Amino acid sequence: MLSIELDEQTHGKVVFAARLMACTPSEVVRRLVESWSTADETDGENSGVHVHVVYRGERIEGVFDPANRTLTVTRGVQAGQSYSSPSAAAMAVVQALNPDRSPNTNGWSFWRVTSSGEELKSLRR
Repeated sequence: MLSIELDEQTHGKVVFAARLMACTPSEVVRRLVESWSTADETDGENSGVHVHVVYRGERIEGVFDPANRTLTVTRGVQAGQSYSSPSAAAMAVVQALNPDRSPNTNGWSFWRVTSSGEELKSLRR
């Protein structure tokens, strides 16, 4: 495994971000680099809002399309599946990870905007 040097302040911020994102510091850096790579590959076009949830200890990631209000799960259970709404996506995740619970879930409160940590409903118009 390779390593990089960080000053103490930057290291502290990466460790803090890892706690907030429920992942490792290495994963924080990887996601940051990937987000830049993805932007370059799409010529800077914004293809949606990156969202996530940590449910029952598992991190699920997705992309919310504000234009048509669909959500596509990109990582974790249900990866590759697109849903007609954030709630439909949330219910699918709940059903997959906690089948004994009623899957009824408000997706606008379930999903978090990855860049800000706010609930997805913060983007609702």
